[in-house]
Amino acid sequence: MLALLLMAAGDPPPAAAPAAAAPPAAGDAGSAVVAQRGDVRLTAAELRALMANADPTLKAQLESSQTALSDYARQRVLNETLLADAHAKGWDQRPEVVQRANDARDAAILQSYVASLVPQDPHFPTDQEVQRAYEVNKARLTLPKRYHLAQIVVTVPAGAPPEVEGAARQKAAELRAQAVKPKADFADLARRTSQEAATAPKGGDVGWVREDQLLPAVRDAVAKTPENGTTEPVRASGGWHVIRVLGIKPAGPMTLEEAKPQLVQALRQARAQQAVRAYVETLLRQEPIQLNEIELGKITAP
Repeated sequence: MLALLLMAAGDPPPAAAPAAAAPPAAGDAGSAVVAQRGDVRLTAAELRALMANADPTLKAQLESSQTALSDYARQRVLNETLLADAHAKGWDQRPEVVQRANDARDAAILQSYVASLVPQDPHFPTDQEVQRAYEVNKARLTLPKRYHLAQIVVTVPAGAPPEVEGAARQKAAELRAQAVKPKADFADLARRTSQEAATAPKGGDVGWVREDQLLPAVRDAVAKTPENGTTEPVRASGGWHVIRVLGIKPAGPMTLEEAKPQLVQALRQARAQQAVRAYVETLLRQEPIQLNEIELGKITAP
């Protein structure tokens, strides 16, 4: 519901579905529906399969943040909805679409095959190699400003009329007024009143978020709020948000521990690229590619 982590999942996710929509149905661990729009459903088993095959960075993010996982599931259902509409209109049969789809399929196969040529060495890089890479790149290994945030959310259904929007805004303002009272317990208030299912049980705690991952409206509000302060209601994806700034970390250099995952990935990628280049050079030495320059010239000739 709260699209604070904009960069994590691409474009801001759509607003919540209308209240009249049927809720996800219960079921066993695999068949339980975790997100739904009309007849388009995403089950727990399907979501686990998508996560298992996701990019490692995205996978780690989805496993560590229920907010990111909720946004991902919502976006997946939206994509499937649009895709079904495109298929119904025969969009998948257009020649240019067929060509692009084939190109994307071939690229995926090639990428997977090339990666298989270089089995990953679990012992590479060593701690000493990571340390050396850290020292060499220390000046470029920086983190932007980070905020520890908590939230209270008043949801607004997609396409809601002005009076519903206004009522939600008024409710958010009232909750903010309660939150800033002396001795008010923001976490308790969030648990009791926030309509964001992922964070409400945790007292609204979103965790630490990088400044460059925040939606512009949220970033502007948070930037003007001191530590332990509370923003005015912010209209963001899904509804109105009252945000408490629990902590602030200024921009600065990464520690070795903070940079280690990034350095390990970069060192492994560099080694893999080197191995692939060597493999391709051997392949071409065994049988070079032959070009017919005369025929190629005819293609571009006027």
